[in-house]
Amino acid sequence: MKTIAVSVALGGAILCGVLTAAPLSADKVQFQKGKVFVVQNNALTEARQEVALPFDILVNTNGAFTVAGGKPRQLQEGEVLDRSGMLLKSDGTISPVMDHVAMNRGRVMVVKDGDASEVKDTVTLGDGSTISADAYLTPASGTRRRLLDGEIFFLKGGALPTRDTVSMKDGRVTVQKDGSPLVIEGSRTITMNDGTKVFGDGTVVKFNGETTKLREGETIIVEGVQRRSP
Repeated sequence: MKTIAVSVALGGAILCGVLTAAPLSADKVQFQKGKVFVVQNNALTEARQEVALPFDILVNTNGAFTVAGGKPRQLQEGEVLDRSGMLLKSDGTISPVMDHVAMNRGRVMVVKDGDASEVKDTVTLGDGSTISADAYLTPASGTRRRLLDGEIFFLKGGALPTRDTVSMKDGRVTVQKDGSPLVIEGSRTITMNDGTKVFGDGTVVKFNGETTKLREGETIIVEGVQRRSP
């Protein structure tokens, strides 16, 4: 956090103190070549002081960050952390940095301060809902149901909007769908949860018909799994 030293004359005495600069606000931050860069209104500038994001996320100029005063974590080269609390890694995978419970490949995982462990019993969320090790959600008031792969819940309670990705790296197309990475070979296609179609040659056709071609190193973020009412 940036500090500014000040001196004030009072009755012939000099009083010295330190003013603490308020953290910057940003749309997102990205870590490149050991430095934190702030993205605000599509402009990219190097961070000269601590950056604040929603969910009580604080990012230091050296890339270390904390969530709600938890254990410090370190951004890695090429990673991007945005206002939704989602961390986009250089390999194209994306996940929330807030403490959460996620359904991944049929396993229920609890993540605290970035450390993940498999649920062996039952997790009680802050709103009174429970999630069992066999992947059933029982709301405090409502009907018990089985979780979908990719669903995510705050430990304090409530669902997080999920995100998936489409990436081109080393000439190969990789998607993250329902929390799991998949390689799309040249002749194959896959339809993402939001209706976006991804082709193995890097062509991406969004649900609205817009077509684009992935460039090397590019990652596109799309909506993830959504629980729809019957």
